[in-house]
Amino acid sequence: MSESTRNHSAAGIRCSGLVQRNRQSGLSLIELMVAMILGLLVSAGIVALFMATNRSSSTQNALGRVQENGRFATGRIEADLRMAGALFRQSSVAERENWAAGSQGAMLPRTAIMIHASGVILRGLGAETGRLGSWSTTEPYPVSAAYFVRGYECSSGTCSPAVPTGANGVPAVGTAAGNRVRGTDVLTMSYMRGVGWKYELSAAGPGTPTGNNARLTIEPGSAGAGVTSNFVSGDLVLVSDCSGTPSVFRANVAGNVLTPTGLFAGFETSFRPGAGNGTCDARLFNFSRDFVTVSYWLQLAADPNPAAAGRRISTLMRWENGVAQEIAQGVERLDFLYGVTHATNGGMAYFDAGQILANSNAANCSPPAGAFSRTYSRLGPNSAWREPACLWRSLRSIEVHALFNTVDDMGAMAAQDMAYWYAPDNTSEPVIPSGTMPVTGLTVGRMMRREFMTLVSIRNGSI
Repeated sequence: MSESTRNHSAAGIRCSGLVQRNRQSGLSLIELMVAMILGLLVSAGIVALFMATNRSSSTQNALGRVQENGRFATGRIEADLRMAGALFRQSSVAERENWAAGSQGAMLPRTAIMIHASGVILRGLGAETGRLGSWSTTEPYPVSAAYFVRGYECSSGTCSPAVPTGANGVPAVGTAAGNRVRGTDVLTMSYMRGVGWKYELSAAGPGTPTGNNARLTIEPGSAGAGVTSNFVSGDLVLVSDCSGTPSVFRANVAGNVLTPTGLFAGFETSFRPGAGNGTCDARLFNFSRDFVTVSYWLQLAADPNPAAAGRRISTLMRWENGVAQEIAQGVERLDFLYGVTHATNGGMAYFDAGQILANSNAANCSPPAGAFSRTYSRLGPNSAWREPACLWRSLRSIEVHALFNTVDDMGAMAAQDMAYWYAPDNTSEPVIPSGTMPVTGLTVGRMMRREFMTLVSIRNGSI
């Protein structure tokens, strides 16, 4: 073989090898499709993992909101309930002579507040005076126990007893923003805030310090360091002198000196403030400014999200002395049960507010405070039991039930995830809502719901 032939042959071999290597470095169509499928599977897995993590995070955030709203709202209600009916140094004293008859159980008559100022409107829902309807409008009167804690059972469109609406009351039931949620209860309570001021009692002129002749001089600094008197002329004053019956009167104020004014005509001498007995810390309180009335109810609020125009959010409201504030959103139901003792056997029963009205009678109610029984005695035998809703005197505890939701829709949810249990409905198993919510008629949405419940002992009981 010639040299030229060998060179051409070697070149052909090298070229053939190069082509062979180029063919082996590429991917076939099948290999490319397999790679793409594997890539899509991996991507789908990553997307699925991300979506699951996102859903889990959203669920946890929503449940966290429910938990936080529930804890804050029930805690706020508890704080007010523990103060309900509180009057400085006016708790019942468990002395032997104060115990009721054995057949009526171990119950103590409550010390009532006597109103000595005519034309009084107390802080409360509506035009509240605390005066019983059967009491004369021209003489001093004791404040009914129902004024300090009063519930309204609103399981339907109406409430029992009727709840005050309009000015200085709760909103009317409806479906618009600002309306009260249908079928949800209302609770109102009152208590005294602050420690009061010590005072010295003297006569404004000749005679004993009685009625318009009494002069009460506040001791500076007796309410705490840096705390000054907040009385102005015309204010209502509560005097707690440990005599058994705290009294409310209207006063003219000159510096630290308070002088009674506007007492019921003909009953001036019935107002006799005491100076204390040496062992008693007699005090004055501003009944116009430091006496607090608080109410709770559910109200509809407009959703601020522009994408949810027209949507209403059920919101827990707290009303204090005429000013309402939002406590928590997403509260769909609110129910109260009241633990009261029976006079006949001392047993405890839990009633709603309507049942308290229905069961308030001489057989169930404890004896009234002395101010009631002494004055009612002129009306005939057993007339002391005429106080309406007298079972409020036997209040021992309040059970609060509230149903909270996640406020915003959760997107796609399994039906069982929407199931909830609410004790006042007396259902045997969790309920999966559809369409509209029972009782309230609110839209179900795609939300989770949880019930919060608390039982609060009323330490400033009505008796």
